[in-house]
Amino acid sequence: MTQPNASAKKTQVIEVLKRDYFPMIPELARNWTANQHEKNRLSRSLAAFVIANLADVTPAQGANSIINGENDNGIDAIYFDRSQNFLWLVQAKAGNAPNMGDNKKFCDGIRDLIEKRFDKFNQGFARLQPDVEAALDINGLKIVGCNVYLEGDLGSHVVNDLNQLTEELNRFSLRFEWRDLNIEQTHSWLTAKQAIAPVDVELTLENWHCLEQPRKAFYGLVKASDLAVLYQQHDKRLFEKNIRYYLGTEDVNSAIAETVREQPSELFYLNNGLTITCSKVELPSGHNQKSTKFTLQGFSVVNGAQTVGAIASVYGANSSISADAKLLVTIIEVGTVTDGIGVKITGARNTQNAVRDVYFAALDPNQERLRQECMVSGVVYHYRPSADRGQDDITIEQAAIALACFSGDTNIVVAAKREVSQLYKREHYYSTLFSNRLSGITLCRYVRIFAYLDGIFAASERAATGRQKMFYRHGRFFILDIFSRRRRNKELLNKSEINLSDSDKNELSQILNDLETLIYNIAESQFASDNKSYLSIFKNLTDVRPLMSRVMQELDQRSNS
Repeated sequence: MTQPNASAKKTQVIEVLKRDYFPMIPELARNWTANQHEKNRLSRSLAAFVIANLADVTPAQGANSIINGENDNGIDAIYFDRSQNFLWLVQAKAGNAPNMGDNKKFCDGIRDLIEKRFDKFNQGFARLQPDVEAALDINGLKIVGCNVYLEGDLGSHVVNDLNQLTEELNRFSLRFEWRDLNIEQTHSWLTAKQAIAPVDVELTLENWHCLEQPRKAFYGLVKASDLAVLYQQHDKRLFEKNIRYYLGTEDVNSAIAETVREQPSELFYLNNGLTITCSKVELPSGHNQKSTKFTLQGFSVVNGAQTVGAIASVYGANSSISADAKLLVTIIEVGTVTDGIGVKITGARNTQNAVRDVYFAALDPNQERLRQECMVSGVVYHYRPSADRGQDDITIEQAAIALACFSGDTNIVVAAKREVSQLYKREHYYSTLFSNRLSGITLCRYVRIFAYLDGIFAASERAATGRQKMFYRHGRFFILDIFSRRRRNKELLNKSEINLSDSDKNELSQILNDLETLIYNIAESQFASDNKSYLSIFKNLTDVRPLMSRVMQELDQRSNS
């Protein structure tokens, strides 16, 4: 498994720069090569991207801040942030961190700007000069110099020069600071945009009671129709702290819907009710326990997603639900402090009935990080089971299999073949597969490669007969394990592009076809006389390990010949 590296994150940042900023930032009129033009355009786009995120403005406003070009005096972008009283000054490099010479130009440009030596700047600066003059005349202005880059780190000499500039400019008042904006920071802005905002709702409870210690909790009755309206307004966002989304018309959900339609007054007696967690619970003044509209901040149904979804399905079909349909709800105020109580509540409230191990991956913050990273590249990753899934989306089940096959760990590969549920058990292999070193790009690329190669396996199986057909059906994980161990194949696996190029596909096809033939011939020579089934062989470490050894020896001999 590769560590989420700067190359993968750089790839995603560049994707966004080209998509969102290139349309507004054209090439300069220079006699440059195409590569030089793209590098310059990426750096200017990066400066605009940084301004847009620092000042919370639109990409167009970020693009308007660009002065990059000849005689820019070391400053690529300038923006006066009136709301925060900040003057943002940016030097951007879409490659390596600025060296000592680059940084000296930047520091000198900042000095010239503060001393209002505007004649040292280019025509692009003249457009922004009124904003700069207005900023410099304001008391309490904070000037922030930002070095932003996509590779490497700032050298010690650069840091020393920036610290020296800070001391110089802050001799009489604190007016300047500098920021080191590396790939981690720029990429984190991309993932933050994919975070799902907490839901704040109003919900009426009837005949409710309250527990004050050790934390506030309220329990009472809620109308099913009110829950249906909330689902219509917020959809899956109601379940962001749950281990599952609504799964659609499964048997139990159909039964809930039927009760709501046919026996609404029986819903309370036939349903376990809901558990809701909130960061804060507010009650109106003059409230009473007979009926009160609660304001619930950071709302999430942590147990009962299927109930809410089933109720909403009735509401969607009939547009009305009897006022007699009510159920018990428990609301627990968990606060905003990260003490893990919300996760504990979710886990405990979902272990009272049989629940698949894969569902508890939803409680792992790494999964949300991966979802956000995938979304930066437009890939939807579902780590909670959901009925709402697109054709090109990726599920945690697909990810787990792909990650297992390319893990380089035969124990994991055999476990996946023997019982796939072992991949989701914390005490077994889950933490290895979904570690905090795994990047969203790696996850997506592994799944894309697995799907492509699995299609080749399927075609080989259809064309084969007898034992060879069973070899293709049951030996896929093993073959992919061998595939992932070869150095050139690791390079193919760990490219920083999510999608496969035609060149990638041609190379993958050739490699796999050669491996299939080689491994089948070795396996037959080893097991055919015993008449062992391939299903049995590939689920058994005792058989897999010697086969692995023979195959790797043969591949090494071919490489050395």
